[in-house]
This record gives sequence, structure tokens and C-alpha cells, in this order.
Amino acid sequence: MSVPSHQFAPVDGVPHVDTQTRKAARSPPHDDICCIYVHAGAGYHSHQNERIHLEACNDAAQIAMLILKNGGSALDAVEIAIKTLEDREITNAGYGSNLAMDGVVECDASIVDHYGRSGAVGAVAQIKNPISLARMVHNHTMDPLTLRRVPPNLLVSQGATDFAIEMGMPILPHDALISPAAKDRWMRWLSDLRSAERKSKKSGTHPSCWKIREKLESEDEAERQQMREQHTQNLLAACTFLSQSHSPLSSDHTMYDQVESNQSDSLPLSKRSSGSWNSDDQINTPELSEQTSLIGNPSRNAFINSTQTVPTLSQCRNTHAGPDLGHNSVMNTSPQEEMHGAFSRKAWADGSSDDSDSGSSAQTARVYASSTPHEQAAEPDLLESIGSKTAETKPTRPVPPGPGPQQPEEDHITDTVGAIAIDSWGNIACGASSGGIGMKYRGRVGPAALVGIGTAVIPADPNDPDQICVATVTSGTGEHMATTMAATVCAERLYQSVKKGRGGEYIEVTEDEALKAMIENEFMGHPSVKHSNSAGAIGILGIKKMRTGVLLYYGHNTDSFVMASMSASDEHPACSMSRSNGNGQVAQGGRMISMRRSKKAKSASRRQV
Repeated sequence: MSVPSHQFAPVDGVPHVDTQTRKAARSPPHDDICCIYVHAGAGYHSHQNERIHLEACNDAAQIAMLILKNGGSALDAVEIAIKTLEDREITNAGYGSNLAMDGVVECDASIVDHYGRSGAVGAVAQIKNPISLARMVHNHTMDPLTLRRVPPNLLVSQGATDFAIEMGMPILPHDALISPAAKDRWMRWLSDLRSAERKSKKSGTHPSCWKIREKLESEDEAERQQMREQHTQNLLAACTFLSQSHSPLSSDHTMYDQVESNQSDSLPLSKRSSGSWNSDDQINTPELSEQTSLIGNPSRNAFINSTQTVPTLSQCRNTHAGPDLGHNSVMNTSPQEEMHGAFSRKAWADGSSDDSDSGSSAQTARVYASSTPHEQAAEPDLLESIGSKTAETKPTRPVPPGPGPQQPEEDHITDTVGAIAIDSWGNIACGASSGGIGMKYRGRVGPAALVGIGTAVIPADPNDPDQICVATVTSGTGEHMATTMAATVCAERLYQSVKKGRGGEYIEVTEDEALKAMIENEFMGHPSVKHSNSAGAIGILGIKKMRTGVLLYYGHNTDSFVMASMSASDEHPACSMSRSNGNGQVAQGGRMISMRRSKKAKSASRRQV
């Protein structure tokens, strides 16, 4: 008895093809070795939550490798790896992402295959896994449209949501993507934003610096806006300190127009449920408080992400030794740290080791996955570092330190997660996903949705005997990365093994030097970054595939960068938390994976012996 397939309306006149159904395909040749390389964002990772970040990368790498070993494509591996990271509350992608100014999660995602074909979505709401929607857009680009129209490879905002509906993807209520920690952060940031709004009014600042844009007046947009505003009011109602009459906020002009109660009551039940659900009773329970504290206390400074100031280790010299990987937890806080570590909430500093003066304090751990993601092994073994290093060079532009020290338990990872994969056919693919910066403008599109900025692939030339191809994914200050075309420029430098010298001359160097020079000179040294009010933060993953092997590289100027890599010959992923020396210095490292030789080549070498 066959199960009837779901029938969906045609998109742009083209019948829908169920992309979830796998078709029979030939087995991979196994001449090339498959591998996966993932990261969970650049910024600051607290030592207390370090293990949670490492476990997320570990699980993503393991699941992706299962796909690759069973004949899956590189696109399949990238999608499942990023979906795993999106479903983790600790990351700023998918569930638990930062909220926009109206309290709605809007995500960005993109995916690129080995030909350079891409699919992307930007500022899309009510989607559980934006990377899967980006994959649908990618698949749709290969379907011919009527009247010779060109299929889009980037959809944004409501257009992306409408496309998801037409493709049969579930649309969730706004509240379904909000974690307790993200909700708490939004409440605090909203209070800070309103306080800054009052100060800007008094100082005579132009309204464009603080005033929210006017709403559209069309019927459809008014209905959607009413749903979003109702969702916003439900969030505000859960926090009593914002609505109390004695609060100074109640007497000031608010950013959002209040929705009348009779309007919300007149909405049909289906419309109210699709916009939000009432969660007032969940905000102050002890269980919820414990769950929120596990992820980290929300910052009061920072609806601006790690892009505002690059965090530095030198700002936190009051803490003691770093994490001991031989114990059950990643970090055991000493009593001295509890007494003297009561830092302010006003900076992006971390709680790194006091006696660590090396260029990079990259901690590498092997995290063993158990039957469920939440039941990880208690003691991760020490794994050799994958070559983390930091060059002792003067940065092009010193990054200004934060305003002061802060609590070491707090994460500031509000950037993109990404993945690069190579399958058994030797094809490469990459992808990225992000929830964007907190308290962002509605409709803001971040680098994760922009191919060439957050993701880039240089396909192999058919006439190249070495069959070199490169893929890069980036994380950091999205606006600066867009100006400098970070992913594309980095991929070009790794592909050519050159760096840009004085006078625009290109000098042949190693891939390590090319990556370092790109971050220091072509990103941090770019005029738009040097003359910007926001510091330039960036983290890069890159893979250079050749006929003889695969080279994995990473580099970052942020306080920390968490990643994991795994090849088909590895029993467990190699997980690493790279920590830089701060002050804008570049920490970098890498790993090499040798290609497995075919049986014919092995037998020929034996006969020669």
C-alpha cells in the first residue's frame, strides 16, 4: 500500500518537486576522502559554557559525517550540520536567535554548491530552519520558469515566508522560535534602547538615529503588522517592570504604537494563534530561571553584537587559570573567581586565564557524543591542537577596548554559524545561518544571506591538473564584511596563495600568510573599517581542496572562535575553542587531510617495490 504524496500548488507555473524524497543514485567512487568543517560563531565564548559550544559543533560534525559516509552529497551534509546548530539554543541561528526591535526572530541563511550555484533567504520569520529554506531556493533555481524567467536565488522577508508556504514548509508562530534567554535579553535591551531614545531626544539628535520607521498602510501589511504588534505586546506583558505605572518608562513616548485590547479580541482565533501564544505564566518560574542561567545572563549593553567592540583577553586579568579539560566540566570556577569576578555588565571582555600570554590559547577537546545530544560524556580527552597560532604583528588599526570588565559567565556570540563539506565525489559546498544582531531593524539582511560575503565557493577549473577548489564561510561584523567582500576575497587569496602588498602588488606566500594578511590588511586595514565607529570583527573558515589532499584553515581577530572538523578516517571530530591574545591580533591555525589513494594506485606502487 503506497502512501499518497502531498500535493502543493505550483510555484511560478512550475510543478512542485518533493525535494525530501531521495532518488536512487550510483554509489560514490570513494577515491576522494569526505570531510566536514563547522563553526558556531566568532565573538566571545565564556569558559563556563565552552563545553556546550564544543558539544554543539561535535554533534553537527558527527551527523554530517554520517550523511557523507552513506553516500550523501556535500549539500546534504552542510544542511544537516547547520540544522543541528540552528536547533541549539546556545547558537544565534534558528531557535534562540536574537530578537529584532519588535521582538520577532528574523533569520538569514545561504547555501552554495560546488558549481557556485546558491540559494539564500534574508530576514525571514516563522521558519524553524532557515538553511532548509535556502536549500529549497537553491533547488528551485535549477527549475525552468515559464516565459524564460530567471529563478531567484535570494528571497527576503515576507516573500521568503510566502515561498516557504508554497513549498509546503511549516510556518511556526513567532513565539515558537524564542528561547527564554533570548526573551530575557530582549526585555533588558528594550529598556536600554528606550533610555537611549530619551537621551537622544534631549540632546537634539536627528530622529533617524533613534526613531522607528513608519508602518505601511496596506491591508495585508496592516494585518501582518497587527499580528507582530500583538506578539510584541505579549512579550511586554510578561515583564511587569516595563508596564508599572511608577516606572519612568511609562511616561515617555514609546517606540511602538499600543494595540487596543478590543482589536486583539476581535481577531479570529486562528490569526491570534499564528502570531503568538500567551506565555505570561512562564517568565518568572524557578525552572525557567535556571534554564536561562545555564546559557548565560543577558547583557544590558548589547543589543549590538561582538561587532561593536572586538573582545580582548587583556580586559579580564582578574580571573585565574583557564578550563581544565580533565575534569567533568569545561571550567571549574574557583572561590577566588567567585569573590573577585563580579564584573560589570558593560563590556565584551572574557574570563580567560591570567597567566596565558601566548598568542593563542586555543583549547582543543575531543567531545564524545552519546545516544542523545544532552547526554554527552563527562570527561573529554585532551586532543592535540590543530595548529592554532597568532602572529606577533602590530594590527593595522588597534581595536578600542570595551568600557570595562564583565561577568565571565556571559556569552556574546551573536554571529553566523557555518559549515563546509566535501563529499565522496570530491564536490565541495558551504553554507551559513544567523539570527543577526539583537535589536536590529526589521528587514535587516545580514552576511549569512549574502553569497560572496558570508559564503563563497571557487569551483575547480576543468583544465586544472590539481583540481583546486576553495570554499570559505565568515562570521563577524556583517556590514564591514559586506563592504570588504570578505568571503570572496579570502577565497581568492587562498586559491591563488597570494597576499596584497604595498602598491596593490600581489606577493606569492603560503596559505597561512595569505589568510593572515587578508584579515589584517584587506579587512581591518580597509578604509571603511578603519574610519567606522564600529570595530571590525571577523572569523573565517576556509577549505582548499587539491588532488593530493585537503587543507583546512581558520583565522579570527575576535576573542574566541569555536569549530570542529572531521574526516572519513577520523573516529571522532576534532573540536577546538581558539582564543586569541586580544587587541585585534589574529589567531589562526589549520589542519591537513591526505587524500586516500585508489586501489589501482596502491597495487601499482606495490609492484614497483
